[in-house]
Amino acid sequence: MLSDWLQRFDPLLKLEKQRLKLIRSKQCPPELLPLFTTPYPDLPTDLSKLRYLAIDFETTGFNPMIDNILSVAAVPIDRLTLRLSGSHHQFVADQTIKQDTAVINHIVPQMLQSAVGLDEVMAKLFGLMQGRIIIAHGSGIERQFINHYLAMKYRLQSFPLLWLDTLKIERSFVSSVQQIVNPNYQLTAVRQRYQLPEYVAHNALSDAIAAGELFLAQLVRLFGSQPQKLGVVYKRSQR
Repeated sequence: MLSDWLQRFDPLLKLEKQRLKLIRSKQCPPELLPLFTTPYPDLPTDLSKLRYLAIDFETTGFNPMIDNILSVAAVPIDRLTLRLSGSHHQFVADQTIKQDTAVINHIVPQMLQSAVGLDEVMAKLFGLMQGRIIIAHGSGIERQFINHYLAMKYRLQSFPLLWLDTLKIERSFVSSVQQIVNPNYQLTAVRQRYQLPEYVAHNALSDAIAAGELFLAQLVRLFGSQPQKLGVVYKRSQR
């Protein structure tokens, strides 16, 4: 009886059901099926036994209906260690650079000369995602652009990846007792609170590395020397 009650409130169980539903529906394109062939881990799973991919997108804006992806970066994390030798950074071809966003992300047309098409960029990203939990800071941007791409290319409405959002995790640490007024959750500001090194902001690769480092620092804050369980950090990432 108790186990049935716990299952109803298990967020990973819900995600697992979505994974199975997508596979059984036969609507998932064959090239994306490897992302969903392995069952998702349980809440008690030790975080050190899992594999992760910290990602970041630079875009022309926040609305995937009218804005474009300019660059994509990803850094794998294995055994709770960033594997910089496996990092990936790719510019997207055939994009129009807006003057105001160029000031922010420092991407200029010359950088796109060696860029490749969006389909190739996304195919590479999906390949890197296989067997990994996705980490991003403020993952809403990446998720929206990924979902829009899949809807346009495959008419796919469901894409149940396992995400951990470092912004939401950080927000979960702020309790009403602390009485913090207008806390700053920007990646650079949050990293300063952990005394992490300062990187150039609004570069996809440096931001992906920064998000990965922040995630590892948050685990130390959250667990200390205690066992690190996926369910604890995942639930904080859903708030």
